[in-house]
Amino acid sequence: MKVTINWLNEYVDLSGLSAPEIAEALTMVGLEVEVVQPLGRELESIVAGRVLAVEKHPEADKLVLCQVDAGQGPVTIVCGAPNVRAGITVPVAIPGVTTPSGQKIQVATIRKRTSFGMLCSERELGLSEDHSGIMILPEGVPPGRPLSRVLGLEDTLLEVNITPNRGDCLSHLGLARELSAIYDRPLRLPTLSLDREGMEIQGQTSVTLLEPEHCPRYAARLILGVTVGPSPRWLRQRLESLGLRSISNIVDITNFVLFETGQPLHAFDYDLLAENRIVVRTARPNEPFTTLDGVPRILSPDMLVIADGQKAVALAGIMGGLDSEISNETRNVLLESAFFNPLSIRRTAKKLGLSTEASVRFERGVDIEGILPAADRAAQLMREFGGGTVVAGVLDQYPQPWPSVPITLDVAQAGRFLGITVTTDRALDIGRRLGLPMVRKGGDRIEVQPPSFRRDLTRPVDLMEELARMIGYDQIPISYPRGAATAAQEPPALSLRRRIEEILTGLGFDQIITYSFIAEKWAAFFSPAAATQGNIPYIALSNPLSEDQAVMRTSLLPGLLATLKKNLDQRNLNQRIFEVGKVFHPAAESDRLPRENTRLGVLWSGKRYPESFHQKGDLVDFYDLKGVAESLLEALQVQGGTLAPVQNRLWYRPEQAVRIITPAGLLGEMGEIAPAFGDLYDFRESAYVLDLDLDQCARAIQETPTFKPWPRYPEIARDIALILDEPVTWKAIQDEIHSLNQPLIEALELFDLYRGKPIPAGKKNLGIRLHYRSGEQTLTDEMVSPLHQQVVEHMINKFQATLPGAK
Repeated sequence: MKVTINWLNEYVDLSGLSAPEIAEALTMVGLEVEVVQPLGRELESIVAGRVLAVEKHPEADKLVLCQVDAGQGPVTIVCGAPNVRAGITVPVAIPGVTTPSGQKIQVATIRKRTSFGMLCSERELGLSEDHSGIMILPEGVPPGRPLSRVLGLEDTLLEVNITPNRGDCLSHLGLARELSAIYDRPLRLPTLSLDREGMEIQGQTSVTLLEPEHCPRYAARLILGVTVGPSPRWLRQRLESLGLRSISNIVDITNFVLFETGQPLHAFDYDLLAENRIVVRTARPNEPFTTLDGVPRILSPDMLVIADGQKAVALAGIMGGLDSEISNETRNVLLESAFFNPLSIRRTAKKLGLSTEASVRFERGVDIEGILPAADRAAQLMREFGGGTVVAGVLDQYPQPWPSVPITLDVAQAGRFLGITVTTDRALDIGRRLGLPMVRKGGDRIEVQPPSFRRDLTRPVDLMEELARMIGYDQIPISYPRGAATAAQEPPALSLRRRIEEILTGLGFDQIITYSFIAEKWAAFFSPAAATQGNIPYIALSNPLSEDQAVMRTSLLPGLLATLKKNLDQRNLNQRIFEVGKVFHPAAESDRLPRENTRLGVLWSGKRYPESFHQKGDLVDFYDLKGVAESLLEALQVQGGTLAPVQNRLWYRPEQAVRIITPAGLLGEMGEIAPAFGDLYDFRESAYVLDLDLDQCARAIQETPTFKPWPRYPEIARDIALILDEPVTWKAIQDEIHSLNQPLIEALELFDLYRGKPIPAGKKNLGIRLHYRSGEQTLTDEMVSPLHQQVVEHMINKFQATLPGAK
């Protein structure tokens, strides 16, 4: 909201107050002043000068020589204006001055006569387009006084940020009312002299209100015989100080009243209204309408319009129509002043993308009881400056008057609420300054009747806020709540996430973050439920940004693979990346929120190590990723993990994909991406992925670590080489050796795998190392050899194995 100090000063005496002081005062009561800008300083260098004498220029028929006193003694100025004469006071631009029109004034020789300045017209001063002669100032202005001061142009513009609940402050009168309360100075309202009585208007026009819900009140006045022309200087100055362009006296008056009172008005050309009447209705389906800005629009039935007897002539509360606007030929004016439902205006303005000074005020709510005073003010000005005759009477459609509901304020409770001491007398004084009718009740209670211009006052806490504003927020002491300080405890899920990020980063992986939206085809493809049940378990977005972001992701793998593809396209061939994020699945019941599951996705592709002179450029394989999974689970203290073949996973290579299972349940999966699936993403490189359910992982973590002392006695390692059938798995061998429950077997490991000659087809040779150790004594070969032989014989019998070289 833009206001000027001079304009505010018409309604409340601001003498003795500087613009920064006024800005600070408004800001401290919740009306933040964002800009304080001086105005009119561009005419400081132009001064008033008195024309002492005028004589004909000897060398030119249309020029005269003027003796002018501009405050520093008489000087000669050559002038060609037809209205120059001795005794008048005029604006003078002395040498060295640049006029607002951009002309730099210098001492000049004109037809052999020296001129020491220029007498200025209104156009040269940027005040109007009038260039018919020099501007004549009022008599009695002393020579040398700056023109900005003579014309009262020295002003200050304030830009105030009005909160949505304070629509009453979107006007000079509204802010003047606030300043009146702040400084306890009387508020001066404009004097109205029009009589609202009379029936003459009813014989010349009518108002039909068909939509009282959208328009609770509509009033109209009729002004006949106006003359449309330029506005008086003071009116142009008022509007131009706010950055508005002067259009004509009639239109300027409606804008003036809007910025004065906050009530938007609209002036119709009465003779252009079909049947000379007004109908307030909603638009017809697909009704065409061209607004004042010349833009044709198609209206919908939820939009309120002002119509004449045949067609729409205005978008209610937003903008008038092109067919009924005020023009130079206008002689009769129908003046609209109304209250429109804020929700209706807001909805229409948003749908059409059309915001105006009127719509901003209607959207926040105007003073429903201020409609007639605003119409009277504008009609009175049109009579005075447009030469019109105001027809007796007012058309006022107001089917259900606004109810003012009283509010009871407990002053003692307000003091406790604000943390200060507030007396009843002080509360009554603040209400008087704010213009709130208050009545003292019993005890500390006060009954307040909110005025119609304060629609934001509906509850006792609203009145408490008014007390706080007027007392001063800076006067309310700061107090802190009492309570025992406790250390913040990180949520377990966040703690687990941080641990995983630290572990994988330490293993050389980079974390990525991808969108939670993916293409529909990937959501269906990567959903285990889709693979096993044949349904479509994903959540579609109502307004997707694109086809590639149409549904909520059901897996982290699409994001990892898309990131791999982008990097491969840039020749970044070695990728170690991971992501921790949520996946989304529909709930079992339609009225419940989707199920969210936190997962970890890891991808490894390219070389195992960076290639160098001491490292081969070997490609990563499945067992590298398996080692990452084992390291991660070991660091997280997840115990008892086993591997099992994966079923119904189209995106894995079948022979290199496993499930990770713990006693707590299925933990996740890992494997190599199938080559056919790589073709879908358009890459040929091998990629290995790990997909873990972190919610399940959290349940499998052994939170209390177990202590195992460092062994005191050395170990003895013995190897076994067994030729086994190809289907026998390493997991089966591990389980069988552990089932022997030999206390001296501390650990075992697979250190070699061989296929090929001389091993028969369908067979494989496994090299197994067993570690023997005692916690009580040093083992000897004599103690370990019999035990080791028993293990070998048991494995041969169990798996029908043979030893290398045996026949």
